[in-house]
Amino acid sequence: MKNIFSLLIVCTFISCKENLTNKTKAQQSFNLTGTINGAYSDYIYLNYGNVKDSVKVLNNSFKFNGKVEKPTQGWLNLKPDPDANVAWLYIENSDIIIQADYDKKRHNGKTLNFLEINNVKGSYSAKIQNEYKEFYQANKNKENFKALLYEKLKSFIKINKNHPFSGTILSEIALINPVLTKKELLQLYSKIDTTQQNKSDLEMFKMGIANLDKYGIKKPFLEFSLPNAKNENVDIKSFSGKITLVDFWASWCVPCRIKHPELIKLKEKFLDTNFDIVSVSIDDNKKSWIEAVEKDNLTWTNLIDIDKKVNDELKIQSIPFNYLIDENGIVLGVNLSSIEIERIVSEKASR
Repeated sequence: MKNIFSLLIVCTFISCKENLTNKTKAQQSFNLTGTINGAYSDYIYLNYGNVKDSVKVLNNSFKFNGKVEKPTQGWLNLKPDPDANVAWLYIENSDIIIQADYDKKRHNGKTLNFLEINNVKGSYSAKIQNEYKEFYQANKNKENFKALLYEKLKSFIKINKNHPFSGTILSEIALINPVLTKKELLQLYSKIDTTQQNKSDLEMFKMGIANLDKYGIKKPFLEFSLPNAKNENVDIKSFSGKITLVDFWASWCVPCRIKHPELIKLKEKFLDTNFDIVSVSIDDNKKSWIEAVEKDNLTWTNLIDIDKKVNDELKIQSIPFNYLIDENGIVLGVNLSSIEIERIVSEKASR
């Protein structure tokens, strides 16, 4: 799945857009040049749209040329293709200069060539992505973040209604990180030029809106029953009367495992309250799941969704992912950070 932070400093948008957009209009093709920091001298691959191109890296440098009708998300990867990681970037008709790092890393039992882009110049797309990321990181833990995000997106989309990144942002906020209301999302969606957006993003957005109608904030959470390590079915309704964090993860998911110490701290902080945690794994290997539960010291209720029926019903597209539900099974928040969870639980506990 694409990552937009892969996840908006408004005062810079107008001037940047004028300069780079005018240049893009005058230039009808792109020149992508790059340097790689590291001992790599084999082929590098560029994929965008229906195009797949490759060149040999010589003296740590490479160059691609081509033409796109609009900014198009693509990626670079090294050998062995397609088993290396991918480095996402937008291709647009301009002179794009990138700097990247090369390294070998173990992933899923294999040693792969990893390429990480650390700097992009000459790309309006990269600039607005970085500005949005900076805004998000600087404000995501503020109590009024949702209001700040909505106002920034109104300004952002007003300037960038034709750019596919606008659709990518809205699709991910609707489906993967639903921090805005359905009403707010639809208002923002009405301002983008849908003819310039990626079809997959528009489909994700519609799926997210439908999911907000079913399992969004203030909606009753999904009722389900899943087995624990002893193969005993546990009903989510058995947590009625508690504020419950339902956390979706898997043993192979590194970001999920990294978050577990944060969940342990949350559990300890609210040990004397009616707060609880239920972890739901989407592992298809029960042994790996049990070993990870023990290694990560997850002392709360752990369930496994091998058939992914619960995961699919909730339309979870990436993990880690969570729902915070109240004593009556009503959704308080979706895919919250530990700071947001702590804030909500603290407010509920003080009442």
